[in-house]
Amino acid sequence: MEKENDSWENAHEKISKFENEVIKPIFPNARFSSTFMMGSPEQAPNSFKPKLSTGELFKNTVYENDGDGKYIHYTTLFGLKLILESGFLRMSEFGNLIDEKELLYSASVFGDNPIFKFDPKKLIHLKENLFCLSLCQSNEETKRNHLMWEVYGDKGKGVIIELELNKQDPFFFLLGKIQYGEKGLEPIKRLKSLCEEFLKTHEGFFPNNFLEFILELQSFHKVKIFESEQEIRLLMKEDKGQYESHKHRTIYQDINSKQEVKYFNKLYLNERYPFDDSEDVSGKINILDSYPKIEIKNIILGYNISIENKVDIMFLLNDLKSKFNYNFKILQINDEGEIFEMR
Repeated sequence: MEKENDSWENAHEKISKFENEVIKPIFPNARFSSTFMMGSPEQAPNSFKPKLSTGELFKNTVYENDGDGKYIHYTTLFGLKLILESGFLRMSEFGNLIDEKELLYSASVFGDNPIFKFDPKKLIHLKENLFCLSLCQSNEETKRNHLMWEVYGDKGKGVIIELELNKQDPFFFLLGKIQYGEKGLEPIKRLKSLCEEFLKTHEGFFPNNFLEFILELQSFHKVKIFESEQEIRLLMKEDKGQYESHKHRTIYQDINSKQEVKYFNKLYLNERYPFDDSEDVSGKINILDSYPKIEIKNIILGYNISIENKVDIMFLLNDLKSKFNYNFKILQINDEGEIFEMR
């Protein structure tokens, strides 16, 4: 029995060393939310299944969001109307994103070493477990980003939603800056190197779910061609099996612009939050104190909308504002890049 206890104690020590020697050099505030090991009285485990806590994971790293808490989100006029009428923004699952290399780009760093079990097909399935809302810092430059207006703002005929999150570091969510290109992959490459060193000195003791374990970290990397987006990403991970459906109360299915059925997660506007303080949103534990809500501060009408149409749109938005007790201002940007309030 004493030998058995020593073996299991040694395994727990290795887990602690993995956290301190591999994860914390890159993510100094990282901590495991859980670890799971399987073994027997005769044989201690040689692997474990960890999960990372999202709380302050990006603090003091290149991923940390260092803005003032104000963000912008480009969308179409039709998208804006849906948001105001439904009372929520949609967080898209990763399989619904424009960049089809999401996750695969950073995960491919590990593809030359079989210990990491790089499996593109599995990663594609895991995209159904990740949801994100794409934002930018709200400043004079990002509001006048011509590429963003062209691609996401309906060629200047859409809008910018300027918003605030009521939680800057919401539990169960990650808010951080996207890293772009090969240079942006340096933290991931360093993580791989530290893993390989750890394997050499700890008799092969290693997580048996490594790429899934760092799924959130991989989600903050994109190819360099998207660098001009300057994306701030709000990420939520909700686990489900490959042939299961999501059970989370805020996750639902809808048809996207490619006629595909995909999952989406509802991120509610402050005035339309449907749960009271006693309700369990996740189906597991009460996360109301940490579940972020959106407060729309300003709506900026695009420069390619005619003045006549802007007036009609303003009246419609004011009707929705009155109906649902929203508290936003309506602004416009002209083709000279000037932004001013509509009255």
